[in-house]
Amino acid sequence: MYTLDSLKTKLNAQGYRLTPQRLLIVQVFQNLPTIHPLTVEELHRLIIERGEKMNLSTVYRNLKFMTRIGIVREVKLAQIRKYYELNTAFCEHHHLVCVQCHQTIKFINSSIIQTGLREANKHGMQMLDCQLILHTICFDALQMGWPKCVSSDWRCSRSVAPEAANSFNHRNLKPRISSNEKIVRRIELRGERIVVCTPKDEIEKYQHKAKLIPGWRLSRKDKYWYFPLEKVPEVLNLFQGYEIDPKIEVVLALIKEQQVDYGC
Repeated sequence: MYTLDSLKTKLNAQGYRLTPQRLLIVQVFQNLPTIHPLTVEELHRLIIERGEKMNLSTVYRNLKFMTRIGIVREVKLAQIRKYYELNTAFCEHHHLVCVQCHQTIKFINSSIIQTGLREANKHGMQMLDCQLILHTICFDALQMGWPKCVSSDWRCSRSVAPEAANSFNHRNLKPRISSNEKIVRRIELRGERIVVCTPKDEIEKYQHKAKLIPGWRLSRKDKYWYFPLEKVPEVLNLFQGYEIDPKIEVVLALIKEQQVDYGC
């Protein structure tokens, strides 16, 4: 567990300083009831629940920086999501991950670390980290007849926290707005695509310029525009005045990652 002094020492030794944002992120991780990795969105939600103010892109930038210098480590649990946890020396907890719904279960096994150390020493190597991730299929998916009878975006009830359940955008869900309501002009993040929800009577207005963005697709089913993640700047520039999904900030931060000033 990090203390204020140990954090300052670690950062100062590498030429950096301890900012209030970096301290807050460490405190949130250390105050978790049980040790488990968090996504950027989960960490941001916990920060807001503490009554603190920090936008999503700031959380992302600080996590990337703290990962780079070794305070936090990235845990690759699910194929489409990144998780983070405090980087303690040779964590003895490992993970079972369902490849269908990404439900994650932690388990403890110190013998794995010991075996790894012996093998590394035997070959004259130094072990830097140990991450054991067992890819599995959860009971619910098996009961539903995985893989033939389960769609690729299905999630079991245990894999989604109740308060976040409605934030997932599945391809098999109907639009949230009924045909009798005014369609919201909104830019969303769905999986690995940027989706622009446009009223049908405005499609022609944007058609010419939207098709100049490489990788565009206009869905025949919902009549929404779909673009690659890396085209976020062009999409935001074209569809100005639209409501923007907060997760888009993370995508923008990722694109600008190489230009980030880490506040040395």
